[in-house]
Amino acid sequence: MEKLLEIKHLVKKYGQGHLESKAVDHLSLEVYPGEFVMIMGASGSGKTSLLHLIAGIDVPDEGTICYHQTTDFGHMGETARTLFRRKNIGIVFQQQCLIPDLTVYENIMLPVMLGGSRAEKAAMKDRIPALCQQFGLEEHIRKYPSQLSGGQQQRIAILRAVVNKPPLLLCDEPTGSLNAAQSEAVMELLTRLHQEGQTTILVTHDRKVAARGQRVVYIADGQAVGHLTFGEDAPMERRKRELADFLQQRGW
Repeated sequence: MEKLLEIKHLVKKYGQGHLESKAVDHLSLEVYPGEFVMIMGASGSGKTSLLHLIAGIDVPDEGTICYHQTTDFGHMGETARTLFRRKNIGIVFQQQCLIPDLTVYENIMLPVMLGGSRAEKAAMKDRIPALCQQFGLEEHIRKYPSQLSGGQQQRIAILRAVVNKPPLLLCDEPTGSLNAAQSEAVMELLTRLHQEGQTTILVTHDRKVAARGQRVVYIADGQAVGHLTFGEDAPMERRKRELADFLQQRGW
């Protein structure tokens, strides 16, 4: 199967001279279409730095980030990188980053308004209500973010990230500021998107969240030092046990 994403010997440095440190240190990673990959590691291990490089928010000092085996995304110019990201990458942060003066519909529509064609904008009139209905948010479509709970806002942020049907969805601690019930609702949405074929890379500290992926990549000192792949039909309790053992072996 052709790789969706291939990272080779990626390096990101901060500081200079004796103060220089490597947030990402010669890290390599492959992601295939349809995968649900969880990134775990201690605070400061380089997880978010890696995600920012994959998203093109930051640029590498060394190494390559290739999409579809051809596009060296990491070394594009800023304008080309922005245009590529707009079409190919959806991003969800820990904070929902919804625009308070826009309705749910308008917030989801925002990526299309910024760069979509006339035909794409017209198609959203049906797609956005359908997405909201599919994920139980149709009654909120004309509301403003302040009228929604944190979990509802995060689900809206996810729909905004996938409204353009990007090949890759990146999530940085999407449940980090939510309670247990809200986290479960967000993960149900992400799991359903995965089941529909959405390729997703998700950074998390939460074992319950990580156990819902297909595989876990453990990052330490900017390097990928461990990989765990769950059995396709493994029950959740078995996944949790396997993950607990995997993390314990790495000093978690």
